[in-house]
Amino acid sequence: MKLKFSFLLLLLIFGISFSQSKTDLAAADKINKYADRIDKDSSRAKYTFEIPVKGKLIRYEYEKEGNEIIKMTRKWDENNGKYTDTYSDYFLLKNEAKVLALQSITYKNKSDATDIGGWNCKFWIKNDRVINMTSLGHGKTERDDWDYELELKENFSYMLKTVKNFDQKLSQKK
Repeated sequence: MKLKFSFLLLLLIFGISFSQSKTDLAAADKINKYADRIDKDSSRAKYTFEIPVKGKLIRYEYEKEGNEIIKMTRKWDENNGKYTDTYSDYFLLKNEAKVLALQSITYKNKSDATDIGGWNCKFWIKNDRVINMTSLGHGKTERDDWDYELELKENFSYMLKTVKNFDQKLSQKK
């Protein structure tokens, strides 16, 4: 009897785990469809601005549908000896909540401007929680101490605040 109960409990645990991952994969698929729709529509207002921060120039780009910010990106270069490292953060928003995020670093050889490698990570987000992620290359994902959810929250909050401040100033000029 105990063996049957243990077996049923084990099946229940694995069934719940599997159904959760199926739910997350379905949510990620829904996010992908939303991202595809957004990417195919070029009718949105697009804005660009640059901010100097600690000796580097950070370029922001964002897109709006009506009054809603739905995409935002920031990019900057850092000198790394013989190489230039280009950092990029991207967020796709829905109702001012992040649903998709991309982080990347591209390493370029300064002598011939050839990309020599890089790292990127893609995050699918639901209810402010990462539900799926993929990564390519060598980078932060190899570090045991990387708290990607905290970093995403901090980057998102900072970027959204920066973009909203610029957008508000832009609206006041009109």
